Amino acid sequence: MLTFVLACGAQAQTFQVLHDFGAAGDGNAPSGLLLKDAAGNLYGTTGSGGTHNWGTVYRLSPTSTGGFTETILYSFKGGSADGAYPQGTLVRDSVGNFYGVTQNGGITGAGCGVTLPNPGCGVVFMLHPTTTGGWAETVLHRFTGTDGGTSFAGLVQDSKGNFYGATSVGGSAGRGTVFKLSHTSTGWKEIVLHSFTGGADGGEPMMFQTALTLDGLGNIYGSAYNGGGAANGGVIFELIPQTSGAWTEKILHTFQSGADGSEPLTGVILDKSGNVYGTTLKGGTQLGSGVVFKLTAANGYTKTVLHNFNALTDPARSNAHGVFFDANGNLFGTTEYALYELTPAPTEWTETLLWSFDGEVPVYAPAMMDAQGHIWGTTLVGGLANGGIAWEFIP
Repeated sequence: MLTFVLACGAQAQTFQVLHDFGAAGDGNAPSGLLLKDAAGNLYGTTGSGGTHNWGTVYRLSPTSTGGFTETILYSFKGGSADGAYPQGTLVRDSVGNFYGVTQNGGITGAGCGVTLPNPGCGVVFMLHPTTTGGWAETVLHRFTGTDGGTSFAGLVQDSKGNFYGATSVGGSAGRGTVFKLSHTSTGWKEIVLHSFTGGADGGEPMMFQTALTLDGLGNIYGSAYNGGGAANGGVIFELIPQTSGAWTEKILHTFQSGADGSEPLTGVILDKSGNVYGTTLKGGTQLGSGVVFKLTAANGYTKTVLHNFNALTDPARSNAHGVFFDANGNLFGTTEYALYELTPAPTEWTETLLWSFDGEVPVYAPAMMDAQGHIWGTTLVGGLANGGIAWEFIP
């Protein structure tokens, strides 16, 4: 484990490399948020690598000497019986099973990576511990294209055990879906809650390496990467359950591909007042380098730009990948080049650069904060074997 200490006045900040991915048999290109358990173990997925080179689910366990040891829980085999290229954040249930999605593998359908080395529309999977100390995979659902396909978003689970997710393609118009997966007496059943058309309702809900957000009433919040009208800048949406069992989409904001931002690639988060926060890859007033935004619920989801990135002069540069809060209401996030913090201010919020990545690129890889205020994340590339790293930042 490699540790860097940066002294800032009276406060020392520590950045630690917990694991270097990319060695033979190891995972490669970690993706999605890390999941931390009560014992301090970290869990995540890699989009490639492993025994068969179709990706892995892994665990990083703390050691008595302050380092971390990696264990590969599962290496995907690809093909119709399995999945390939796991994406997004894992969900863990109360008995220790893990749930997630793969980008490909499973059944080949229209628009679902048919030209890739491992075709297929992707699967929803469960990993469960075996009596021999290993882990086994069960495929809960195979996407067909008509019900969605090629998911880059992780799952989110409600209090009843139902899972919700998004696919970037498929559905009735081929422009992506939001789906629900429920356990029934005959097994797991998927239903499509909304099929995007690429028009006013948005298209391609990527939610890249993040997940949908649920509020206390069961409403679903997310982003669509494009669509929304002539500007094709994407939308922020809410899906509202109806007593009839149907779901109604409400557009909270349509991006105009200008000063307000464009292409919201990752998902959104909510504060206690129901306000919505997120990032865009492009748009804004600074070289089109993207923004951090807020939609104020009490004002009809009026949009405010909290920060404009600048690819040339901003310490964090550009290509923001989602945000998260600390206990004091400050926002944190990663860009393609840095870890940053935004603190509330009367106009644009104040940005503080926390860490600049050197050779490691957290491309579309959001981070998370634990109860102690430590920040954990991964990078897509870099490290000793150039397969990415897992890292910890201690403010």
